[in-house]
Amino acid sequence: MLTPLQFSQLVSAAWCGPAVAHHASIQVYAAACGYQATQYQVSYHTSQGVCHYAAQACPFQAVAAAVAAAAAAGVPVSRHHAQRIISRTAAALCGVQLTRPGFACRARRHQVVRRLHA
Repeated sequence: MLTPLQFSQLVSAAWCGPAVAHHASIQVYAAACGYQATQYQVSYHTSQGVCHYAAQACPFQAVAAAVAAAAAAGVPVSRHHAQRIISRTAAALCGVQLTRPGFACRARRHQVVRRLHA
């Protein structure tokens, strides 16, 4: 679903709080009979010796669970920010256009229309 780089970028973007480091990994298990399972692991390291960890089959659930674990431990994080990043990433993967075209895009579109109908 996501490449390791994309998953790491998602983990980094979803965090809004004090953190020393984050770690994101994807583990894929493939059996000889054809069975395959993927697990996404997220850990946020907020201070020396303190780690908030989550592992799920869905990358978005893993990020949400790790942020929720940090919030439950009393770390000042924004769960709303994490949910907004997760929603935007999921929408982008589905092909939803997230931003409206700007002025330059509209101006080019009207210029092309005038040329075609002139």
